[in-house]
Amino acid sequence: MPDEPPMSITSLTTPDRTIAQSDRPGQATGGRHSERMGHRPAPGPEKMRGLRLIAVWVGLTAGSWAVLGGAGYGLYTLVGSLLP
Repeated sequence: MPDEPPMSITSLTTPDRTIAQSDRPGQATGGRHSERMGHRPAPGPEKMRGLRLIAVWVGLTAGSWAVLGGAGYGLYTLVGSLLP
């Protein structure tokens, strides 16, 4: 057996052939090959910035307070109508 190359300790393969190498150069070896092949995922939506972001934030905050106030007032009138 002196003509066989030594085995690698970590992968149990010969040093000239590791697991990470592929048979064809330029080909991806794993399941996530879209990133390795140069294909990027589609860009996401553009971020809101500035005055538009502030306006949306204020609107959502006012809406949530209105819902909370309406629920509180509804509970107040319900309890008031049940009590003599």
